[in-house]
Amino acid sequence: MTPSRLVAAVGLAALLAGCAGLSAADKRPRTDPVARLVAAGPSPWREDLGDPVLADLLRRADTRGLDIKAALARLERADAEVEITRTPRAAHVTVGAAVAVGGASFHESRSAGTPTLEATYEADLWGRYARARKAAGLERQAAAADVEAARLLAGAETVRAYVALRDAQAAGAAADRRQALAQRALDLTQRRVREGAALPEDLAARKRDLAAASAAGETARAEAAVQAARLADLTGQPGVALPPGPPPAVVSAADAAPSDRVDGRPDVQAAFDRLKAADARRAAAVSASRPQFVIAAALGQPDPSIATLLDIKQLAWAVAGTINQEILDGGSRRAAVHAASAEADLADIAYRQAVSTAWNEMRAALAADAAAQRQLALAQAQLADADAILKVGETRHAAGAIDGLALAGLQANVEAAADARREASAQAAEARVRRALAMGGR
Repeated sequence: MTPSRLVAAVGLAALLAGCAGLSAADKRPRTDPVARLVAAGPSPWREDLGDPVLADLLRRADTRGLDIKAALARLERADAEVEITRTPRAAHVTVGAAVAVGGASFHESRSAGTPTLEATYEADLWGRYARARKAAGLERQAAAADVEAARLLAGAETVRAYVALRDAQAAGAAADRRQALAQRALDLTQRRVREGAALPEDLAARKRDLAAASAAGETARAEAAVQAARLADLTGQPGVALPPGPPPAVVSAADAAPSDRVDGRPDVQAAFDRLKAADARRAAAVSASRPQFVIAAALGQPDPSIATLLDIKQLAWAVAGTINQEILDGGSRRAAVHAASAEADLADIAYRQAVSTAWNEMRAALAADAAAQRQLALAQAQLADADAILKVGETRHAAGAIDGLALAGLQANVEAAADARREASAQAAEARVRRALAMGGR
């Protein structure tokens, strides 16, 4: 071959290689995954307790949460695995050039070159590649379900952090009111001690009440700071600050739930998809133990085995088919099938566990939600009773029937009942979060 033709052949090979190589986008530096990866469609989490501030925080958490970004990155990797499983089903073409320089002595030399082009295609006689592709697709579906599960959990944790923040803010305000009442009771007791109408032990008890109220206020403010930081992490917004506000109201919900809610949970869907993928991989392992058939076509100088098969020293082109079956492999094919079977067994058990866990969680969540609603109703009734008794006490105090210390005690009872109702409301909110998680966010 003349040098000009050789250069042209090498250039054509390079051009063809460029067509089959990486794209410009593939060659660019990796971009920021947090900014690039965004979940598609509305969030599966629906429960916002009717609070517009919480609804806004949930939207931020769904678009900025790092746990969701990590699940999206795993989905991106699953997409790449699907793409990889498609490559064996396409023809593979290799281009190149063979160049040599040599001679019988160092005083003379000869050079020669030839371009080569070889195409191979393996026929998927037993469906090995098809099953591998199916398994990758099912794993991709499981990864998509994992994204939905991550979005559900992010929504649940955001609701929990918000409720805890509002509860801490309300607890801090209640502690401040109790501190003011305790200070008033202490002042009245000090006056009684001076008048000989109270004992020093009564004064010490009032001081302990004041110290307890002060400590409760500090604890509540520290908890509010912790939950604000947690919300900042969940929403991907450092420095998030929420002004004080009331805890969200929790209304009662229906006690029953459709049976298909369990099947619709993303964790159950992911477990089922992984079971089907494991079965497909086992079938692919069985197919891999069967004979393989490869077709090869070549231009230029092909593999020496083809020239030997045709008994021709110089070939311009050739087409060959190869069918082969390993007779002795040390048990590797059997081991591969056994490993795939064990993986499928694990996936089968994991799916059954996911379904069982989902049913248990749903039953427990419904029972806890009903119990929390009953406790909340009881706490509200007790608060109403305490308020009614306080109003009677205020009337009697105005008439001079009871003193200020007794009135302060009635006001403290109202604060205690309000604390009990606040705690019951927080428990009801937690029960509502558990219920929503158990039913897949719906």
